[in-house]
Amino acid sequence: MKLGFISINDNVFEALITESFDEQSQGLMYCHPPTPVMVFQYSKPLVNKFWMKNTYAELDIVFAKNNIINQIRHGKPLDLSIIGDDTESDLVVEFPFGTIEKIKAKVGYNIK
Repeated sequence: MKLGFISINDNVFEALITESFDEQSQGLMYCHPPTPVMVFQYSKPLVNKFWMKNTYAELDIVFAKNNIINQIRHGKPLDLSIIGDDTESDLVVEFPFGTIEKIKAKVGYNIK
Protein backbone atom coordinates (compact mmCIF):
# COMPACT_ATOMS: atom_id res chain seq x y z
CA MET A 1 0.00 0.00 0.00
CA LYS A 2 1.08 3.53 -0.53
CA LEU A 3 0.23 6.66 1.36
CA GLY A 4 -1.77 9.31 -0.47
CA PHE A 5 -4.68 11.69 -0.12
CA ILE A 6 -8.39 11.68 -0.93
CA SER A 7 -10.66 14.69 -0.88
CA ILE A 8 -14.38 15.34 -0.74
CA ASN A 9 -14.97 18.95 -1.74
CA ASP A 10 -12.56 20.92 0.48
CA ASN A 11 -11.96 18.14 3.01
CA VAL A 12 -8.62 16.38 2.48
CA PHE A 13 -7.76 13.09 4.20
CA GLU A 14 -4.52 11.16 4.39
CA ALA A 15 -5.26 7.65 3.13
CA LEU A 16 -3.80 4.23 2.46
CA ILE A 17 -4.20 3.40 -1.22
CA THR A 18 -4.46 -0.27 -2.11
CA GLU A 19 -2.23 -1.31 -4.98
CA SER A 20 -2.94 -5.02 -5.43
CA PHE A 21 -5.77 -7.51 -5.34
CA ASP A 22 -4.37 -8.96 -2.09
CA GLU A 23 -4.37 -5.53 -0.44
CA GLN A 24 -7.93 -4.94 -1.63
CA SER A 25 -9.00 -8.34 -0.30
CA GLN A 26 -7.41 -7.63 3.09
CA GLY A 27 -8.75 -4.08 3.38
CA LEU A 28 -9.09 -3.08 7.02
CA MET A 29 -9.60 -6.62 8.29
CA TYR A 30 -7.97 -7.24 11.68
CA CYS A 31 -7.38 -3.50 12.24
CA HIS A 32 -8.68 -2.08 15.49
CA PRO A 33 -9.91 1.49 15.83
CA PRO A 34 -8.87 4.08 15.11
CA THR A 35 -8.50 2.98 11.51
CA PRO A 36 -6.95 4.87 8.62
CA VAL A 37 -8.88 6.00 5.58
CA MET A 38 -8.48 3.31 2.91
CA VAL A 39 -8.88 3.78 -0.85
CA PHE A 40 -9.81 1.04 -3.34
CA GLN A 41 -9.34 2.12 -6.97
CA TYR A 42 -10.53 0.08 -9.94
CA SER A 43 -9.39 0.43 -13.57
CA LYS A 44 -12.97 0.36 -14.83
CA PRO A 45 -16.40 0.72 -13.26
CA LEU A 46 -17.69 -2.48 -11.65
CA VAL A 47 -20.44 -3.43 -9.26
CA ASN A 48 -18.42 -3.46 -6.04
CA LYS A 49 -19.82 -4.91 -2.85
CA PHE A 50 -18.13 -5.15 0.51
CA TRP A 51 -18.61 -6.90 3.83
CA MET A 52 -17.15 -6.41 7.28
CA LYS A 53 -15.71 -9.88 7.88
CA ASN A 54 -12.96 -9.62 10.51
CA THR A 55 -13.27 -5.82 10.49
CA TYR A 56 -13.46 -4.50 14.04
CA ALA A 57 -14.05 -0.82 13.32
CA GLU A 58 -17.34 0.81 12.35
CA LEU A 59 -16.96 2.46 8.93
CA ASP A 60 -18.50 4.89 6.47
CA ILE A 61 -18.11 3.32 3.02
CA VAL A 62 -18.29 5.67 0.05
CA PHE A 63 -18.76 4.37 -3.50
CA ALA A 64 -18.08 6.64 -6.49
CA LYS A 65 -17.94 6.57 -10.26
CA ASN A 66 -16.07 9.16 -12.29
CA ASN A 67 -15.27 11.03 -9.05
CA ILE A 68 -18.94 11.47 -8.11
CA ILE A 69 -20.26 9.80 -4.95
CA ASN A 70 -23.13 7.48 -5.81
CA GLN A 71 -23.56 5.55 -2.54
CA ILE A 72 -22.76 6.11 1.12
CA ARG A 73 -23.11 3.03 3.31
CA HIS A 74 -22.56 2.07 6.93
CA GLY A 75 -20.25 -0.82 7.79
CA LYS A 76 -21.01 -2.48 11.12
CA PRO A 77 -18.15 -4.30 12.85
CA LEU A 78 -17.90 -8.01 12.01
CA ASP A 79 -21.17 -7.92 10.02
CA LEU A 80 -21.28 -10.39 7.13
CA SER A 81 -24.13 -8.60 5.33
CA ILE A 82 -23.36 -7.41 1.81
CA ILE A 83 -22.76 -3.66 1.61
CA GLY A 84 -23.54 -1.85 -1.64
CA ASP A 85 -26.16 -2.08 -4.33
CA ASP A 86 -25.87 -2.88 -8.03
CA THR A 87 -24.56 0.59 -8.94
CA GLU A 88 -21.15 0.60 -10.65
CA SER A 89 -18.19 2.29 -9.00
CA ASP A 90 -14.53 2.76 -9.85
CA LEU A 91 -13.58 4.09 -6.42
CA VAL A 92 -14.51 2.94 -2.93
CA VAL A 93 -13.25 4.68 0.20
CA GLU A 94 -13.57 3.48 3.78
CA PHE A 95 -13.62 6.21 6.42
CA PRO A 96 -13.88 5.95 10.20
CA PHE A 97 -17.56 5.98 11.11
CA GLY A 98 -19.01 9.46 11.50
CA THR A 99 -16.59 11.13 9.09
CA ILE A 100 -19.16 11.56 6.32
CA GLU A 101 -21.75 13.05 8.66
CA LYS A 102 -19.14 15.36 10.18
CA ILE A 103 -18.17 16.82 6.79
CA LYS A 104 -21.80 16.72 5.61
CA ALA A 105 -20.93 14.82 2.41
CA LYS A 106 -23.78 13.52 0.27
CA VAL A 107 -24.44 11.50 -2.87
CA GLY A 108 -23.51 13.69 -5.84
CA TYR A 109 -20.47 15.27 -4.16
CA ASN A 110 -17.04 15.18 -5.83
CA ILE A 111 -14.40 12.82 -4.48
CA LYS A 112 -10.87 12.46 -5.78
